[in-house]
Amino acid sequence: MMEQDLRPLRSILLKRRREVFDRLHQFEADWQALGERDIEMEEEAQKADIVTLYDRLDERTKEEIEAIDLALCRMAAGSYRICEECEALISYGRLEAIPETRLCLGCARRHDKKSKGLRRPRELMPCAALPEEYRNMSDEELTTLIVEHLRNDGRVDLDELTISSRRGMVYLEGLLPDEGEHQILLQILTDVMGLTSVVDLLGTDEVAWEREDRTPRRGRPAPPDAEVSGIGSRDYTEDVLESIEEGIPYSPPEGPIPEKE
Repeated sequence: MMEQDLRPLRSILLKRRREVFDRLHQFEADWQALGERDIEMEEEAQKADIVTLYDRLDERTKEEIEAIDLALCRMAAGSYRICEECEALISYGRLEAIPETRLCLGCARRHDKKSKGLRRPRELMPCAALPEEYRNMSDEELTTLIVEHLRNDGRVDLDELTISSRRGMVYLEGLLPDEGEHQILLQILTDVMGLTSVVDLLGTDEVAWEREDRTPRRGRPAPPDAEVSGIGSRDYTEDVLESIEEGIPYSPPEGPIPEKE
């Protein structure tokens, strides 16, 4: 079966994450505006209700963000569609409806019947332990190491990229020019550096790399065989072409080649 594209689901998760933060920020702005007003005695009960609501919203918001981050982490690690209970593949239709779900439909129904709750997402974060060579590093040291590794590799544009680490989790935020560079970045972090606990919040935007205020984008090195991939890839002289076609080493002439009449 052809593997289905997870990018639409990732877009849904990122959109919902932004909406959660927007909702929380709006609530905080409303709360600040209320606190700045002169509150009459009869408004005290209303204020108490708002405080209670804020407390509940804050806890729900944290859990919602954690669930989305866990889904994004598993997506980057390649374990996103696996049911937490039976390890079967979760159907794509179910993920479209609930992209942060951790259970297939059958396991979700059994959990509902038993009224058995899942472990909190924060208990499963990070998704996997850090590789041994990184375990004694602080968040700042791990972030610096990642940035240095990417800079030395040279294939990922770091200008619009923000990398941070919190309790061993690596967060990627900002923009990359295209999906190819996005996948290179994830490959470096997960396959090369062994960092599977990556929350991928990146977007791709080629337009951002065309702005006049940006420095010209670095050219990517050509593949090693790019210059010899075909005879027409260079301007060869006739004697060099004959050597290539006959499969024999080319020896340059000792003197100038006589012109043909």
